Amino acid sequence: MQTRAELKTQIKQLFKGRWRSAIGLCIVVSLLSIFQILADYSEQRSSGTDLSVTPDVTGNVTQALSHVSIADLTLAGGVLSGILLVQLVIGLVIALFKIGTSYSMLDWVRNPQRAIHPVSDATVAFTRQYGWSVIGLIIYRTVLIILWGCLLIVPGIIKAYAYSQAYYVYKDMVAATPQGGPKPRFRDAITRSRQLMRGHKWQLFVLQLSFIGWALLSILTAGIGQLWLVPYTYGTYAAYYDELTRVTPATV
Repeated sequence: MQTRAELKTQIKQLFKGRWRSAIGLCIVVSLLSIFQILADYSEQRSSGTDLSVTPDVTGNVTQALSHVSIADLTLAGGVLSGILLVQLVIGLVIALFKIGTSYSMLDWVRNPQRAIHPVSDATVAFTRQYGWSVIGLIIYRTVLIILWGCLLIVPGIIKAYAYSQAYYVYKDMVAATPQGGPKPRFRDAITRSRQLMRGHKWQLFVLQLSFIGWALLSILTAGIGQLWLVPYTYGTYAAYYDELTRVTPATV
């Protein structure tokens, strides 16, 4: 198994002379990360505003609530449901961009001479080959982690790491499926991910931890550093998965 330093060196060599392609491939995810950093910074600044509630305000709110009808509550519930639905859709779209980018990065790691097409590569998870199946896997994996998290926080975290390779696994399963054959089962992708991560969860945690310094530096540059950090991390994680598949034989 390659060390963290060897994995990172592999990606630096892969990107050598092709950083523009790496940044282009990850540009959507990078911009989303920059937006999140700026949004968090803005929220922190606004949180300093005095939000104390006076007795007069509390009384007015109580009086207003006493005049709320069932129709008003129904309308408010409908609006809230609509907002939650929109947030869910946006979250899935963002997830598809991230997964599509990771898929193309894995292809690049496995084929260093591969030509990069930023638009088609970043949106590969939206294609018919993956599309709804990947959305189903996202929901399936999330539900499993939440259920484990309902027991205690620690089991949820452990399972999140155990299932962390499921999206990569599903990509390889789709590639190995004969044309016209049935789609791979989500459960099989989760099971294979668990096999790959057996004895490697702490290793992945430390690998993720090793990027904290770069992440802090990126924050100091108002998120601009994400343009380089995102490709670096995505490439390293793809190389890590590829290494896991090499040292962990598949079991029936």
